Amino acid sequence: MKKVLKISLITLLCSVFILAVFAAIVFNSAYNSTKDVKFDKNKLIQANSVVEFYDNFNNKINEETFKNKVVSVSTLPQYVKNAFISIEDKNFYSHNGLNYKRMVKSMMNNIKNGYLKEGASTISQQLIKNTHLTSEKTLNRKIKEIVLTKKLEKNFSKDEILETYLNVIYFGNNSYGLEDASYTYFNKSSSNLNLQEAALLAGMIKAPNRYSPISNKELALKRRNLVLSEMKKDGKISEEEYLNAKNSEIELNINHSIHEKNVYEMAVIQEAKKILKLSEKDLKLLGVKIYTYLDPEIQKQIVSAVKNPNFYHVNSFGNTADSCAVCIDNLTGGINGFFGKCNYNLMDLKRQPGSTIKPILVYAPALEYGKINPETPILDEKINYDGYSPNNVGCVFHGYVSAKKAVADSLNIPAVKVMKMVGIENCKKFAKNAGINFEGEGNNYALSLGGFKNGTNLVELTNTYLPFSSGGNFTQARFIKEIKTPNGKTIYKNSEQQKQIMSAETAYLMHDMLVGGVLNGTSHRLFNLPFKVAGKTGTVGIKNTNLNTDIYSVAYTKNKTCGVWLGNPTNKKEFVLEGKNNGGTYATSMLKEIFSGIYSNSTPDNFDSAPNGIVKVNVDLIALEKGEMCLADSNTPPKFVKTIEVNKKYSNFKVTSNYSNLIPANLKVNLLENKPRITFDCERYLKYNIYRIEEDEQKLLTTVENKHGNFEFIDTSANPDTFYTYFVESVSVNYATNTESKKVKSNYVKFIILE
Repeated sequence: MKKVLKISLITLLCSVFILAVFAAIVFNSAYNSTKDVKFDKNKLIQANSVVEFYDNFNNKINEETFKNKVVSVSTLPQYVKNAFISIEDKNFYSHNGLNYKRMVKSMMNNIKNGYLKEGASTISQQLIKNTHLTSEKTLNRKIKEIVLTKKLEKNFSKDEILETYLNVIYFGNNSYGLEDASYTYFNKSSSNLNLQEAALLAGMIKAPNRYSPISNKELALKRRNLVLSEMKKDGKISEEEYLNAKNSEIELNINHSIHEKNVYEMAVIQEAKKILKLSEKDLKLLGVKIYTYLDPEIQKQIVSAVKNPNFYHVNSFGNTADSCAVCIDNLTGGINGFFGKCNYNLMDLKRQPGSTIKPILVYAPALEYGKINPETPILDEKINYDGYSPNNVGCVFHGYVSAKKAVADSLNIPAVKVMKMVGIENCKKFAKNAGINFEGEGNNYALSLGGFKNGTNLVELTNTYLPFSSGGNFTQARFIKEIKTPNGKTIYKNSEQQKQIMSAETAYLMHDMLVGGVLNGTSHRLFNLPFKVAGKTGTVGIKNTNLNTDIYSVAYTKNKTCGVWLGNPTNKKEFVLEGKNNGGTYATSMLKEIFSGIYSNSTPDNFDSAPNGIVKVNVDLIALEKGEMCLADSNTPPKFVKTIEVNKKYSNFKVTSNYSNLIPANLKVNLLENKPRITFDCERYLKYNIYRIEEDEQKLLTTVENKHGNFEFIDTSANPDTFYTYFVESVSVNYATNTESKKVKSNYVKFIILE
């Protein structure tokens, strides 16, 4: 037994020794690779550099508002400094830049997890990481961090390190540095922060988005209270101060002027991060100049409309919806204006798109593949596809309606039926070309009504309407035109080209259908604008209620496409949208205000005329009412001829037979108040002669024209105890020659009135 223990002990010691040697070799190798790493004092100074923003006309955007205000630690209350020290680095004033105990513990956890998960960084290390290094998690980067931290501690005092740190850390909502954050969230200087406010800000820096008091108030509260708890443990605050601060509510005082600028700016930063594959910190340190598509006048109109209380319905809880609006240039795809009332990151706010998705996901692909044209009749009826049985608003069904009317009135059943004609995969593939992401979405017909699991954001949704005014060409919407370094070197230029994602014919016909939505559909509130627009609304309802969660209205001129969203991103019942707050009401009214402002001193260009592939054909209106698309023939009465525009490629319709193949009337006779009552069904395009035969004499009782449906005639001249025979002659008329062309007799009915 002792021998076994001895062997085990020796084996363990050998393993530890080998591991230690290996670790030393690795560490030494990594350390040697850092010998050329230089500590740069200028990088600490440059940590207060800013990202410069320029509008569509190359003018700097409100320069002063984007400059980070620098705070001096000497002006801060002691509890403000203590809040950051207690939660981030308790031994800040006593260590030499490194906390070896925390580093060993972190290393053991990293070995246990199998990857570099924890950093155990001191405030000094965090400052180095934020000013000298990338965010990658590698051993080599960590050693560089250690080496540079030691140099930092030799060159700067603790107060200088803390001050620089507080001026460079990120607090979310595009706020860099404590002073910026203080003005953003509380509209005051950091020197005037109270204890609970200081603790809230200190708690945010670990994960600004996760602990944002705007979008994640509950998590922010827990994190704030953790900071207060640590301060109490460290003896920095008393029990009474702790309890008073802990029991206080989070009371924000959002600086609205900062918020107004930050909405567009945050979206720009988010796009720049993706383009350059850099963090917000690195963008700031680089001090880039970002040239955007922002049009100050359009932005002004959007902000004004979004802030106008007239476009918000107050629900029974006394609350109004959150909102967002965007304007995109149809030619460049540049986003000229973008603003929202809510305090969320609007580009990350993905919601179900409702019926606003129907044009690009359902009807445009159906037009492209020749499944429909704007006048195609679709039976609006109760359906059930593998258990999926949607309803229209109000559970009302309308019989045969044209595809154009289905779009204008935002009917649900026709949209589902059209998706079934085209195929779900074909529809999704088509919409993907317009930027709609279906990752994580299923293959079900609910997609046709905007029933997405993950949803989309307003910019992406509005962007899908660009092809309808651009001959089928799609341009990806962008905030950024160009990015330059501080010395003027271009490191990115938007080279996005238009791409043809549908035929010009499809775009033209879809546009025609969307014009119908403005003329007499759900977008009708746009009708009296002094210029032509086309549009579509969307409403996301809560099942089995008259309540909504999201509403949309998107419309466009030849030059600009604008979209509006109002909704309840919290999904809490007290913020629900009531029935009268739907896509056709408040959202469309706001959209109208935006368009009125944009074109207050100008007029948009005219929409394109029909492309060469569009032809006009005469179709039989009666056939349409019966659910068929048929060409009119020479016998078709002019009043039953409808001229429509279709894609020539899909214009091979059959010719109507309504006026040449006559079907005899089905005659019925019964007694009503002692007189024969004659009934039969009429078609309004036919003439009917009602005859009575008495013995060998045939008499024309009356002629019926322009009647539809069941017709009733009382033979008041009939005598009792007399045998009569009745029949009806159906007559078609050749309107070209104004002559009767065909006649057919109904069944004969014998009848007698008994005395």
